[in-house]
Amino acid sequence: GFFRFYKIADTPPGFYPDEAINGNDAINALETHNYPMFYPDNNGREGLLINLEALSISYFGKTIGAVRAVSAFAGFLTVLGLYFLGSVLFNRKIGLMASFLLATSFWHVNFSRIAFAGVLAPLCLVWMLYFFWRGVQTTKLFYFITSGFFLGLGFHTYIAFRGIPL
Repeated sequence: GFFRFYKIADTPPGFYPDEAINGNDAINALETHNYPMFYPDNNGREGLLINLEALSISYFGKTIGAVRAVSAFAGFLTVLGLYFLGSVLFNRKIGLMASFLLATSFWHVNFSRIAFAGVLAPLCLVWMLYFFWRGVQTTKLFYFITSGFFLGLGFHTYIAFRGIPL
């Protein structure tokens, strides 16, 4: 959590144009109470990140930190999910090692600290695989349904997620 949340509004410095337009769309969604699944501006973007940013802005105000907090929280939950996935696929030691490596990975920390939708795809992927594997192990329908939920949710994160079913 430290690597993802510490001085989230200041580091990295500046506010990238993609982050800013997402923030503007989130503020517009809050003001109009319209939360579409797809935002056509900026060459078109899936709506999940922007709608979550709107929720964050409604709680924390119109700040850079509020916009970036969604990505930081998603990165944190991805690390947690990788621990569970590694533990269920292999063992607890592998789960801890994998989650530690992801938690300290430059690229994952970087993308967890900027408001880009791409950070939501690994989040959905890790939790989808975890619940799918739990379903295979236990044959409980709940796990398969939850896995399907994360698969469906993933299609609203980032365009590259569309290749996951392959």
